[in-house]
Amino acid sequence: MQKISVTIITLNEEKNIEKCIASVKKFADEIVIVDSGSSDKTCDIAKRLGAKVFFRKFDDYSTQKNFAVSKSKNEWIFSIDADEVATEELAEEVKIVVKVKDINGYLIPRKNIIFGAEIKHTRFSPDKHIWLWRKDKGKWIGKVHEEVFVDGWTSELKGAKIHYQYETVSDFWNMINDYTDRIADEMVSQNRKFSYFMLFFAPLFSFLRRFFYKKGYLDGWRGFVLSYLMAIYRMTTWIKVWERELRW
Repeated sequence: MQKISVTIITLNEEKNIEKCIASVKKFADEIVIVDSGSSDKTCDIAKRLGAKVFFRKFDDYSTQKNFAVSKSKNEWIFSIDADEVATEELAEEVKIVVKVKDINGYLIPRKNIIFGAEIKHTRFSPDKHIWLWRKDKGKWIGKVHEEVFVDGWTSELKGAKIHYQYETVSDFWNMINDYTDRIADEMVSQNRKFSYFMLFFAPLFSFLRRFFYKKGYLDGWRGFVLSYLMAIYRMTTWIKVWERELRW
């Protein structure tokens, strides 16, 4: 029988963690949580629900998630974020596909709930990534927008994860500030230089691509706001690269 370890990284997720864990209980033989210093009841709730909880100071997403994998004991890894849930369809599908030979990883679709509704366009959908893989065949790579690299054949599932992302613009703005710091640091470490052209072109291109080419207008006001905020995301990244060059 193929057993599955579910891995989750957390920081102050007490409002989400119970629902997340409950959604994977049907197929999880083990739940491993790596917490980076929650000051709320996240860890207490997780332990009460039977999860194994470890502490690790956060440095980047891939390292944190690979650490969670290293603490897992089963052949298959299913990765989920604390603000996500696995649908019933996905849970049933996972139990079946881990029995398939010669497949080392599975792409799983994700539905993103932002500002209270599913975003079906605006480059937030389709959203498919490898979140289920054989432990010895996959590894997280990338410090910010991390992905799982799998050695061997992969396939795709129909069941989805539901991602309850940003409830308010303030939530989204907090993400922008955090992620642009990390991306700017990474760009500077790779010797990427500030560009006036990219400062103005990247945000404009991002907005036009999301709102028109990716049909963000079909998501209504949410599509417009998200397209605008992602343009600000691009501009802020380049400004922070500039700031770091001036500082250093």
